[in-house]
Amino acid sequence: MPKKGVHTPALPVEPILDKSVHCQYNLFYMLTQKLYKNGNSVVVTIPKEYLNDLKLKDGSEVVMEQNMDSGLIIISKKGAQKTDTKISPEFLHWLDSFNKKYAPALKELARR
Repeated sequence: MPKKGVHTPALPVEPILDKSVHCQYNLFYMLTQKLYKNGNSVVVTIPKEYLNDLKLKDGSEVVMEQNMDSGLIIISKKGAQKTDTKISPEFLHWLDSFNKKYAPALKELARR
């Protein structure tokens, strides 16, 4: 039984763990959909369960982002807050100290 307040999707999808820059694990769900032609466009459908979860309906506006490096297309609800992926100055300071302290070991590992 899922814990109270934990999102469990209605569709049978495989959970994916994403290691973001700030070392926090984010759980998201991936679903494969096919593209199909509709007039002069090619469309992808969004399952009803996803629409319900995001409170979207026919006619809702979404934002599409394309990342040329990774090949990702991200579709989000218009006006949705983006996840803060900024790296804090404290983390950068810690990372700099870590790299200085363990530079020889890191170089040795990189050579292997």
